[in-house]
Amino acid sequence: MDSSWKRIIYLICTIQVGGGITIIGVVSFIPLFLAELGLHDQGQAAMWAGIVSGVTPLMVALSAPYWSRKANQWGPRKVMMLILFILMITVGACAFTQTPMQLLILRILQGVVGGYVPIGLAIIVLITPEKKVPWAMGLYQASMVMGLVFGPLMGGLVADFLGYRAPFFVFSALTGICMLGIYFLMPNLQFKHKVDESVSEISLIKYFLSIPRVRLLVGMLFLCNFGITGIGPILPLYIKHYMHMSDEFVATIVGIIIFGAGVFSALASISISKVTRCVTMPRIVFTATWAVGTLFILQYMMPSIWGLGIFRAIAGFFMGFVTPIANTLISKAVPVERRGVVFGAVSSVAMMGNVLGPVISGVIARTFGYGAVFWTTAAIFFVAALFIYRNLVIPSESDVSQLSDS
Repeated sequence: MDSSWKRIIYLICTIQVGGGITIIGVVSFIPLFLAELGLHDQGQAAMWAGIVSGVTPLMVALSAPYWSRKANQWGPRKVMMLILFILMITVGACAFTQTPMQLLILRILQGVVGGYVPIGLAIIVLITPEKKVPWAMGLYQASMVMGLVFGPLMGGLVADFLGYRAPFFVFSALTGICMLGIYFLMPNLQFKHKVDESVSEISLIKYFLSIPRVRLLVGMLFLCNFGITGIGPILPLYIKHYMHMSDEFVATIVGIIIFGAGVFSALASISISKVTRCVTMPRIVFTATWAVGTLFILQYMMPSIWGLGIFRAIAGFFMGFVTPIANTLISKAVPVERRGVVFGAVSSVAMMGNVLGPVISGVIARTFGYGAVFWTTAAIFFVAALFIYRNLVIPSESDVSQLSDS
């Protein structure tokens, strides 16, 4: 493929930003919107916020292998247009909900058709020259992060100035624009290696997770998703009740904090191709994981919103290295003919971090207090860093040492 592959990469990254805004944009105001729907108890609101936020990625995790298989069979253009159309309808319908259960049902439907992230990853490995894969992975990760950060910021601003129902209309319109972008600008790509229809999604997941390095890297993707999304649903309540903020601008402040962390994360992802020239990928993942654990503790220790926001941003910077490097290493660890479908299978496992993060954080916050969420997340990252050092850093540096001796 000629240089037009870059134009396709830029297109799917732009679509990813729009899709991310649509899916995650409710985080900054969803606890406050639930209060408008009748939930006034703080603990109950925190738990429902976690469920409503987490159920969408749960359904994405369950449906991602299905949509990846359909993209492999029908072509990614047709499948992505179908996904975005249904997403546009269900997001717009959220503006008319009257009960938390109605909102929950619509969020479930959004998750059922939300499995477009692994399709984008599959397109990258299909059209990108081998030497440019780390760059493309970093750019795609940056686009995912920018969707995650612009979403809460946009949602918070619109909710504060126009009410809690207005963001759903904005997100629905944005999804429609993304669908038109796919229709007019995406070529009709076809994957070279078709998946055997007799092979189930479960068997694909078992196959990929049987590879030790893939298993460890999928665990890191799970953990990174857990850390990014776990704090989100309780952050508005934490700021409101522990930092004594009024309701008027809480949603906007949360959006700004998430935006700052995302910008730094995107900067890290974009710079990966340069950093990997100086430091090995396993060493980068280990350092970033350990740093994130430390920074979650520092976030909790901050007495002011500004301190919390600064350390959240620095943590976002280190998180920005983990996902694209893990995806690059995964693509190198599987056969070439399987790279197009591997991301649908492993994404369903890794995305469970988006599911369990908000749900578990909501339960921990209700049982032990909001501060406990920061400490438990930090502890998980420290444990992961030890596994990374033992299973990736030591073997890779040992191989380099043996080559230099020979």
